[in-house]
Amino acid sequence: MALLPLLTRFDPIVAILLLIALPAGLFWGLKSIEDPFWVALPLCLSAFLGGIFAEVFELALPITPFQIMFVLAIGLWSIHRSITANRLTLLGIEWPVAAWVALACLSMLFSTNVEDGLLRLLRVSLNFLFVFYLYQVLQTKRQLAILLISITALVTALAGYAAVFTILNPEQAAINIQLRGIGVASRAAITDADPNIFASSLMVGIAFTTALLHSRSMAAWQRVLAVGSLLILLAGILSTYSRSSWVAVVVLVGFIIWQLKNFRFVWLGVGVSVLALLTIPQVQVIFFSVADRALSLLDISSDASSSIRLLLGKAALEMFADSWGFGVGYRDFSYEFARRYDLYSITYVNEPHNISYQMLAELGLAGFLLFHGIILAMGRMSWQAMKHDTLKTGSWGHVLGLTLIGTFIAYFVFHQFLPRFLTNAPLMVVLGSMLAYVKIHRLESMVTDPVSPQNRPSEQLESS
Repeated sequence: MALLPLLTRFDPIVAILLLIALPAGLFWGLKSIEDPFWVALPLCLSAFLGGIFAEVFELALPITPFQIMFVLAIGLWSIHRSITANRLTLLGIEWPVAAWVALACLSMLFSTNVEDGLLRLLRVSLNFLFVFYLYQVLQTKRQLAILLISITALVTALAGYAAVFTILNPEQAAINIQLRGIGVASRAAITDADPNIFASSLMVGIAFTTALLHSRSMAAWQRVLAVGSLLILLAGILSTYSRSSWVAVVVLVGFIIWQLKNFRFVWLGVGVSVLALLTIPQVQVIFFSVADRALSLLDISSDASSSIRLLLGKAALEMFADSWGFGVGYRDFSYEFARRYDLYSITYVNEPHNISYQMLAELGLAGFLLFHGIILAMGRMSWQAMKHDTLKTGSWGHVLGLTLIGTFIAYFVFHQFLPRFLTNAPLMVVLGSMLAYVKIHRLESMVTDPVSPQNRPSEQLESS
C-alpha cells in the first residue's frame, strides 16, 4: 500500500506490470524460503547466460545475472536454514577441497602475483560455495530432471540463435571456406567473449538429449523432442568453431552411447548425414568449412593456437622442474611465462590452457595430486551411484546419471585445452548436480536397504 503512490509516477503500462510483478515476486520469495529449489533453478539457468546482458545492453559494469541471483539465493537459503534448522549433509570431499584452498593460500607467500591470486581464489571459493549450496538444495531426482530439462531448453534456444547467424549465414560460410581452416570469419559467442566457453555451455544439453534419444524406455514423443533439440545443439556447437569442444563432445556422445548399448540411431544418423551431404549444397558448404577447421589441428605450422599450447605446456614443465614441490605460486603462471618467454609475451596468450599442467606448475606435485584426487573421488562416487541405476537401464535415474557423469568427463577433456576450469559457472552447476545425485542415491539406498553396512549412517552423512 505504501508503494502505490509511487506507481502513479510511472507510465500506466509500467505501473500495471509492477503491480503484477510485486505480488509475484513476493510469492516467489516466500516459496523460495519454504523450498530453496524455487530460487536454485533460476540461479542455475543464469549460470548459462554468462555475460549476455552486458553484451546486449552494453552495460558499463560487468555484472552478470548469475552474480545477482547468487547473492539472492544465498540470502534466501540462509533464511530457510534459520527457520528449519536442518542439518547440513556432508559428502566426504569437503576436507580435501579445504586443503587445496589452504595450499593455494600458502603459495601466496612466495608468489609475485598476490593481488590477482587472492581475487581469483576468492572467486573460486565462492564457486565451491555454489557447488555446496546445490548439493544441499537438490533433494530429489525429479528436481534434477526439471533442472536438466530447463537447462536443455535454454541452451537449445541459444544454440539455435548462434547457428542461424553463423554457419547458416551464406556470406560467413563462403569466407570460412576461403580461409581453409586457418581462421574463421565469425565464431558464435553469445554468452561469453570466448567462443570456446560458450561452446562448453551447450554440452549439458547435448548429453541430456543424447541419453534420452538412446534410452530404450523413453516414449516416442520424448525421443522426437530430443532429436530436434540435439540437432539444434550440434549446429550451435559447430557455429563456435571450437575444436576443443568438438573433441569433448565426441568423447561425451561416445561415452553415453557405449553405456546404453543402443547403436541403431548412430547408423541412422550417419546415413541421413551422408544423404544430406550428397544432395544439399548448403550442407556441403558447412561440411567443408567445419572440416577445414578441424583438420587444421594436424598442421601445427599454420595453426597459431596449437603452437602456443605446445609452448605453454613446455613452459609449465620447466616451472614444475624448478619448483616441483609446491609450484611457482597460484596464478603466477602468466608472470613466469612472460619472464621466461618475453619474446612471446606480445601474443597476450599466457594463461595456462590445461588444468592438469596448471596445477603442476602453480601448486607443484602437492597441488596436482590433491586436485586430481578430488576429481577422481567425485567421479568414483558418481560412477558407483550410476551403476546402481544401471539395473534399471533407460530409467530416468540412469539417464540423469549418464548426463551428469558424461558432461563431467567432457568438461575435464575440454579443459585440457582451455583455461578457466575453476571459474566455469556451467561446470559448477554440473558438479553440484552430480554430487546431489550421489547424495540422493545414498539416501534412497538407506531407505531400501538400511541393514547393509554401506548404507548405515556415516560421518559423510552426518551434520557438520
